Amino acid sequence: MSLRKSTSLQHKGRASTAELTAAVRANHQRNPVRLFEDPLARFLCGWFWRLVVRLRPLYWILVKRVLRAIEPVSLCVLLRARYAEQALESAVERGIDQYVIIGAGMESFAFRRPDLMSRIDVFEIDHPFTQSQKLARIRQAGWTIPSRIHFVSADLTRISAVDALKGSGFQRSRPTFLTLMGVAYYISAEDLNQTAESIARNLPEGTLLLLDYLLDETSSSAEHRVMKEKMKAFVAKRGEPMVAEYSLASMNGLMAARGFDTVENLTLPELEQRYRIPQGAWELEIPSIFAVGTFRVTARPPQDA
Repeated sequence: MSLRKSTSLQHKGRASTAELTAAVRANHQRNPVRLFEDPLARFLCGWFWRLVVRLRPLYWILVKRVLRAIEPVSLCVLLRARYAEQALESAVERGIDQYVIIGAGMESFAFRRPDLMSRIDVFEIDHPFTQSQKLARIRQAGWTIPSRIHFVSADLTRISAVDALKGSGFQRSRPTFLTLMGVAYYISAEDLNQTAESIARNLPEGTLLLLDYLLDETSSSAEHRVMKEKMKAFVAKRGEPMVAEYSLASMNGLMAARGFDTVENLTLPELEQRYRIPQGAWELEIPSIFAVGTFRVTARPPQDA
């Protein structure tokens, strides 16, 4: 029932992924019109990425020259963050009061959304290496840790997310909102099946799981396939190979077999239409290589599944 990732991903690689995400969010705050608001992201970057974000010439050299081929992927990071947070807001309005972030990385939610923190308990699950880095940066920033955030240190290659929550104050009997962002493409379909089954088997109906994933060859747009291959080569060189891809239909089928109904499931270009703002708001095209979906627990999976 665990998420079996490579050792590098769970240690140095996992922290590196978290760093990149925080840096993308931090740099985006320079834009006059933003897809996602995260004024605290820069404080959770390590010294190198904080320097890159602060110094425009360095950012230009690194991102515009070295990483130019995959730069549009950064907008996908922002889109999925905005989608997840709006989905959470809706869930809270319907009475859900537990939020589990699987693979939380350098997420700043608990410190920038006091409006929601007064209504929910947040459980951040991540590898001890990444979580220790984050806590050190929180202390360095001088932030007060809210009483309703619970840091759950766990190696998800060895234990399921549901089992990791034991002893944290998490209540299995209450419907919950869970996110699994930036993870599904790094784990096998078998591991994703087991993770979904564990959630559906142990948490009540009405529980929501939101995840993003890589589109397969037939679902990716032809004009973005080269970018997709370059992105996969880039992360593979960093010890983080992407091992799983799905179509919208196959993801719906996988989740249905585990006891979930599909609330919605759409490609990121489709999601971008929802957030479209006046021309010139962002200069990069959203690549059609990722999708994001929200799934609701509706039935217990069969015992022999």
